[in-house]
Amino acid sequence: MESRKRIIRQHIKSALQKTLLPLCYKLSKKKDIDKKLVILADLNSVSTPESMELIKVELQSRGYKVREMYCDLSSCGMVSGLKYMMSFMKVYANARAVFICNYFVPVTSCKKREETTAVVQLWHSCGALKKFGYDSEEDISSHFKGSVTRNFDLITVSSKECVKPFVSAFRLKEDIVKPLGVSRTDVFFDESYNEQCRREFFERYPDYKGKKIVLYAPTFRGNALDCHCVGEEYAAELEKKLGEAWKVIIKMHPRLHSGLTNCDIATNRLMPVADVLVTDYSSLVFEYALYKKPWVIFAPDIESYSKGRSFYLDYKTDMPAPLVTEGEKLAQAVLDSEKSFDREGVERFTEKYMSACDGRSTERIIDSALGKERF
Repeated sequence: MESRKRIIRQHIKSALQKTLLPLCYKLSKKKDIDKKLVILADLNSVSTPESMELIKVELQSRGYKVREMYCDLSSCGMVSGLKYMMSFMKVYANARAVFICNYFVPVTSCKKREETTAVVQLWHSCGALKKFGYDSEEDISSHFKGSVTRNFDLITVSSKECVKPFVSAFRLKEDIVKPLGVSRTDVFFDESYNEQCRREFFERYPDYKGKKIVLYAPTFRGNALDCHCVGEEYAAELEKKLGEAWKVIIKMHPRLHSGLTNCDIATNRLMPVADVLVTDYSSLVFEYALYKKPWVIFAPDIESYSKGRSFYLDYKTDMPAPLVTEGEKLAQAVLDSEKSFDREGVERFTEKYMSACDGRSTERIIDSALGKERF
């Protein structure tokens, strides 16, 4: 059952989407569109999200004026959040294009000008694993009476296999969802980037040198306002059970505000370092699969989760990794992970869900959204 706080928040979003935000837009669209102006916007961060870092660099290299507009609604307060959204609407009214990577109510609050040629949803994750969008009330509440997809011109996904799940989740026509790849995965194909990640990690954590490294990175259950994790108590004991040859990096989801997290390096920069990944329903598995290394699925609540939120794939058969449902068996599964590693299965998994990620996604996305124009 939804919390009272979340229901109230959904009604506020709906009201803003229908009243104040459209008014701000209408009053601001008196000037001609600035054909060089592109907005990067997000309501979950205060600095450039990883999903937009390479997009930003490429846009700037082509001569676009990039306006970054970020705000973390979960921590800024209602008044500051409202001011941010009104400010966004004023800039949006005169922009050539907007790139977002999460749900973003302001961009869908009114019909955009025809001269604003591209609203691009990069999304923040690869593949299509657990149900989201309109396919899950944990993502979009039935109390929200608005649209999360209005004005979308392009949604980028990591493979052809992911097109239908995104069409379903966002209730859009199939031609808007294109398998152009996921921009932030481009760096994974750059060995100098991978080597830099490893070097920086071991400089900060020299005790991990010469050890087998486990990256424990689960997602959360529930919604952003009422979330929790399952099985983290076993992760806390994992390093001791594995023995002296192993070290464990714990990266709890930032929304959980967990004291178990023992490393402040971004998760994407830890993938080149890890020997084994332990996760549950996180889309991190799709990115990690590009590294062709073993992982373990630790999901004690797989049965209840499958009956509740559920998945776009068959979790028990499509994942080329052992599924552990009992905490007492987690350490042994990690110890056996190299021996049980299904390399051919990972190759098939990668081809099915990540085939559009080849190191050149950023270029394709911008070409598709804005053409090859340079200023």
